[in-house]
Amino acid sequence: MIQIIANIRSRYRWALLAIAILSSASALLIQFMFFVQKDDAHIINVAGKQRMLSQKIAWHSNAMVTDIGSNIRLHRDVLAKASAEFRAGHEFLVQQHSNGDYLYLDDQLVAYYFSSPINLAQTSLAYLAKVQLLLNAPSASKAEKRFTIAEVERLLKDLDGAVTLFEQQAKFKTRVLSNLELAFWLLTLVLLFIELKFIFQPMELQITAAINKYQQQKLRAEQISTYKERFIARASHEFRTPLQGLVDSIEQLQLSESQQALQKQAKYCASRIVSMLDELHELQQFNTGQWQLKFIKRNLITTLESAITPFQFACDNKQLKFEVKLSSELDRYTEFDHLRLQQIITELLSNAIKFTSTGQVSISVSYQDGHIKIVVADSGVGFAQCYPYLNHHSIEQGNDFQGLQTGLARVQHIVSAMQGGIEFKDVIPHGAQIKIRLPLSKAALLTNQGNLPAQLHCLIVEDNLLNATILSRILTELNYTVEVAENGLIATQKITESEFNVIFMDLNMPVMDGFQAIDIIRQELNSTVPIIVITANTAPSDLERTYELGSNVHVYKPFSVADIKKALMNVFNEG
Repeated sequence: MIQIIANIRSRYRWALLAIAILSSASALLIQFMFFVQKDDAHIINVAGKQRMLSQKIAWHSNAMVTDIGSNIRLHRDVLAKASAEFRAGHEFLVQQHSNGDYLYLDDQLVAYYFSSPINLAQTSLAYLAKVQLLLNAPSASKAEKRFTIAEVERLLKDLDGAVTLFEQQAKFKTRVLSNLELAFWLLTLVLLFIELKFIFQPMELQITAAINKYQQQKLRAEQISTYKERFIARASHEFRTPLQGLVDSIEQLQLSESQQALQKQAKYCASRIVSMLDELHELQQFNTGQWQLKFIKRNLITTLESAITPFQFACDNKQLKFEVKLSSELDRYTEFDHLRLQQIITELLSNAIKFTSTGQVSISVSYQDGHIKIVVADSGVGFAQCYPYLNHHSIEQGNDFQGLQTGLARVQHIVSAMQGGIEFKDVIPHGAQIKIRLPLSKAALLTNQGNLPAQLHCLIVEDNLLNATILSRILTELNYTVEVAENGLIATQKITESEFNVIFMDLNMPVMDGFQAIDIIRQELNSTVPIIVITANTAPSDLERTYELGSNVHVYKPFSVADIKKALMNVFNEG
């Protein structure tokens, strides 16, 4: 693939370079031709003016002879000025370079000006000489210096021919420029055709072949992934069925004290098999995007003890001291993902025991500031010795790290999904410590369901009329009063006008969405009224954002009466 990209880049650069060179040459040629032609209009104007001046000179010359009185002076002044302009125009048209070449005359014009039969330069100078004689002659002899009609007509005809030649010269330059532009355009088309034929078509074929190749590989990989997922699902199901009976059988065994060690060993081994099956199953869910938290109501102490107890055997087997501290505050029924909590405990203890050869392993779980705090410590090698499950190159570590090598990644994913935090720390002089904080609201620590408030004034912020109607009906049947706002902007206005006991907030709405509305309610209006998010968004990032902004509880759509009641009890019962 890298070679294909390199070939495409090289061909593309050569094609662009060729086009750039051709375009630059065309632009430079146009600029040169414009420079050459920039004086053509002025030259033609000067040549045309020579015709007018010749007639003007002839008229005033004859007027000096025929008129009398004060008009003679006027004719003389005009004649002197016109002859000076005629001389200047003639000198401009026939001026030369330092090397002797004429500036504005081509070969045809040079012959026209300086060769027979026209010899326009000689005729023009003779015309000017006669004017000068007329200006200098006494009044008595002026009649002899008059211009004849034949002289004037001849000069006018010759000057007109010069103008025509100058115009033909300018047209020729324009035609040359047009032909050159056409040639460059055709050359550009030829170049583009060559690039298409020898650069872009081979490039397209190469890319198509590469895409087809990788498409086949992708399809093959997808088939393998599908087969793998089916195998994992089937194997997990087939293993869990007999394991369930095995675990129950181990629990039901009535053994003597001497055989209880074997029972502990069996429990430990069964729990590890279940843990690995869970790991494989969740790995499959990660790949398919189906992984999500599963909340159930269960006693938290029971959950923790069932996960921790099997590790007593592993510590006894390695002659390690095993310390367990569980806070009495956790002896409550909680709405929590108990299975994922057990997975976290199992993975942390497994790693701690695995990398501890002497000393002790300890775990403490407590409830502090609305969080479950889990601390797992050991006297093993510590993170400074590169715990393999924190090393990105752990697969290259040999057989030091056994198992499926996905455990800690799974723990970090679970902690993140629960909006918790995890911290790794070295213990001096040796050992490691892992701290995890998982949010658990006080409402989740209720020993009973509690009671619903007797009276509530509710604000429903929902743009969907059907959802708003259903929620209004549920709340009305609970004997609560209800107001509805179609979007967050209307909701913020209503809050400033009326007092509400609870707000049911949708997230995706026009004008102002639920995120912005929650932020304004908490930050600008400084309202502490409970906010229950009612949403179809299941993305953890969206829910995390609503809690950061200040919401209290969330309910997924579609919701039921039980969902609404449970959310209200979580908000208004403090346990």
